This record gives sequence, C-alpha cells and structure tokens, in this order.
Amino acid sequence: MKSLIPNSGKIVNLRNERTGAVWSASFDYVRGRYCFEPVGALRAIKRPFESLSIPPEFKAAGTH
Repeated sequence: MKSLIPNSGKIVNLRNERTGAVWSASFDYVRGRYCFEPVGALRAIKRPFESLSIPPEFKAAGTH
C-alpha cells in the first residue's frame, strides 16, 4: 500500500474524516515519525503531534 505521506519530508495536507479538519503532515526520516500539525482556526484548539503511523481517519485532502 502506498503511503499518503512521502518519505522525502514534503508536507502534504490530510483531512480527518470524522471532523473534516485539515492537518499538515510530513515524515521525519531522521526520527522515523510522522508529524501532524493543525491548519487554520483549528490551531487554537488542537496541538501538533507525532506518531509512528498515520491515523486511520486521516485521508488525502480533496478526496471524498
């Protein structure tokens, strides 16, 4: 299965299927972790986080 986030460190936008919120995501290949940061007004209520995998509710932005 192809990853939504390239291993090059490029930032891509993902959408949370449950909430509809947009997140910027990238892969930190030095630490081997995915980094997620909220976009827009969501920044006031959510914090950035890191994970070893992509959460299942995150899909590529622009797809339904």
